[in-house]
Amino acid sequence: MINLLFSLNEHYVYPLKVLIRSIVDKHPDDTFCMYLLHAGISKQRLKDLQDYVETDGHSLIPIYSRDFFKTSDKVAITRYYALEMYLWMFAPYLLPDEVDRVLYLDPDIICINDLKPLYQKDFHGNAFVATSYKYKTKWVQPFNNLRLRNFDSENYFNSGVVLMNLKKLRQIERAQHIVDVIRENKSVLILPDQDIFNLVFNNDILEEDWRVYNMNPKVYEKLKILFPHKFSYARVEERVVFIHYSGKHKPWNEREKYKYALGKYYFENERKVYPSSETVWADRSGR
Repeated sequence: MINLLFSLNEHYVYPLKVLIRSIVDKHPDDTFCMYLLHAGISKQRLKDLQDYVETDGHSLIPIYSRDFFKTSDKVAITRYYALEMYLWMFAPYLLPDEVDRVLYLDPDIICINDLKPLYQKDFHGNAFVATSYKYKTKWVQPFNNLRLRNFDSENYFNSGVVLMNLKKLRQIERAQHIVDVIRENKSVLILPDQDIFNLVFNNDILEEDWRVYNMNPKVYEKLKILFPHKFSYARVEERVVFIHYSGKHKPWNEREKYKYALGKYYFENERKVYPSSETVWADRSGR
């Protein structure tokens, strides 16, 4: 059994189904238990998701999880940074005690290879396994350290793909402490849940390779120019596990206007879930 975790509002149900399809199709011999943390997705949407997942022999368990926050906690900054962005960090206190590890994934991701090597990874005593875009963040690390007041930190981890050691987290961290840190730092947060993740847990994260487990389409465009033999569709399909469509440009919103080559993998999976979606996609691989 492989445990997966999602945390989102209704705006991201559409791409979540595409992510789930990409995972299920790449793992025909595996069984998944999926936990969905939310703060108000409609019962009909949840029932539709459960039926969708159960059709392939897997399970989806919705967990309402707004209760950590007060009404006065105006933690939702915009439509894109809503309360649900924080909920995945509360998984140790919401998931069943017998679940000792879970792989959290943002809904704007596609799986194109086997995720089990990451899921089964040894934590080596750490609470998390995550990726870091050091090539990008090293220039702003001093600013992040000053902004978040974590002056000893030498890294800044992405919160889109995170393997969680729930057994350890239940022993070392309290839900109330995470809430307090969110309240105390709201005014300085830029990427809210990611900032909190790094502020609270930075010294307890084992780093994995972003080029395998958190490939960014925008970054790929630059890398394929600099290293055309290392970054091609063939190499992507051989090595990359997750493509993360992070940032404001989402393929399901921009459709044929989406300009990054790795959008092809999203649209290929989208058509399996939503056959009527009309997306014209030119091959921009340069293959």
